[in-house]
Amino acid sequence: MSLRAIRSVCVVGNGIVGLSAAAAFARALPHVAVTIVPADPGPAAVAEIQCATWPSIHRFHAAIGLDERKLIRAGIATHLLGARFTNWPQERQHWVHGFGEHGLKAGDIPFHTLWHRAFQAEEAEPYWRYGAAALLGAAGKFVHPSPDPASPLGGFLYALRIDPPRYRAHLDALTAPLPRHAPFASVERGEDGSITAVQTADDSRVIVDLYLDCSGPQAVLRSPGGNAFESWEQWLPGRTMAVRDVPDDVVRPLDHAERSDSGWRWQSPHAGRTRVIELGDDTGGVPVRFGRTTPWTGNVLAIGDAATAIDPLFGTALHLAQGAILLALDLLPGRGLGQVEIAEYNRRSGAVSTRMRDFHALHHLDVGHMTAPFPESLARTLEQFKRRGRLPPFEGEAFEVDAWLASLIGLGLTPAAIDPLSASVDPARAAHAMDALAVRLAQATERVPPYPQLLARLRAG
Repeated sequence: MSLRAIRSVCVVGNGIVGLSAAAAFARALPHVAVTIVPADPGPAAVAEIQCATWPSIHRFHAAIGLDERKLIRAGIATHLLGARFTNWPQERQHWVHGFGEHGLKAGDIPFHTLWHRAFQAEEAEPYWRYGAAALLGAAGKFVHPSPDPASPLGGFLYALRIDPPRYRAHLDALTAPLPRHAPFASVERGEDGSITAVQTADDSRVIVDLYLDCSGPQAVLRSPGGNAFESWEQWLPGRTMAVRDVPDDVVRPLDHAERSDSGWRWQSPHAGRTRVIELGDDTGGVPVRFGRTTPWTGNVLAIGDAATAIDPLFGTALHLAQGAILLALDLLPGRGLGQVEIAEYNRRSGAVSTRMRDFHALHHLDVGHMTAPFPESLARTLEQFKRRGRLPPFEGEAFEVDAWLASLIGLGLTPAAIDPLSASVDPARAAHAMDALAVRLAQATERVPPYPQLLARLRAG
């Protein structure tokens, strides 16, 4: 190990985000001393109370050594294919957002441009019905993607729906070998604002090379005079958030998003109950504030809601937190905490959170709460999609391109003109291919057992 390498890390926060960070840093850096200072993230920390996740969770689980089958068998997780939207964006408007690809390309011509032409001619079904994940989820079924490239049930993505208390307990057991200090009490700072020590409830002082602030929106390590908060409240509606669990014996592979006169709610069925997260101006829950700060300053790296607080649409909060952990490990500087690496981390993590903010804001365009002009990056996306049916490239996107298309079209946004590239494909031939694909998807879905049956078998091993 290099003499200039970081030798010690302290994770402040013992919720899901904090334990995720501790597990990842300890596994990736076995020669680094990783310790945990407990700090409650609080009830407004979306990453701690949300059941839904993005498909990216599989990459993070691989990094920390978690096995999907064991999580399913232990009742910690179930499979998630996307979400059903009801009364969204308008009353009586329903659609399904499924993870992964929709349809098949014609050479280099994207499927959605061919679908748009056929749909305008009333020769195509709704876009989501050409996505395997969406179709399976709507039927209440699940199967792992087929490795056969010719199968209609290949090419889609899936995530996991977690039971937050059980998931946190599992991460707690995974990180049990790591030293725990007494709960957080306060910080000591040097003249330059950097942290010189973290004080705990037993009057101990924790001195390390790098501190990870995983304490939720309260961000206990944030400098009082720095890290200005960039508010997103003009684009992400909801001033209060209420969380409750209601009995429900049926586990479905789709979450459910629903608009109401007072706001909106997200529902995730799991483990004999459904978790309902409701957002609005007065839900009777805790106040929430969505936005972000500069995550890495000096010897403090904020992760999760301490860095980016985003509403509970999909499973974005945990996706951003666990992605930030992997990015930090990828760019980890030496003990001197070089500014080049820190600046690159802030730039790249900022690009990711910007696009996720835009993606969430997209879903609230017609809710009536958009009190400010669209963010520039979202306005550019909408302009190009409405004119040409294409998405401009942005840093920080991977599988989200498919997610953008599913949501744009699901929300009723279609291009003003048919893409000229689609003219090279005969309309009748394209329509016939889409009909054949829809039939193959429907037939393949019929052969898949209902998800509760599959889940029972998987839990039985």
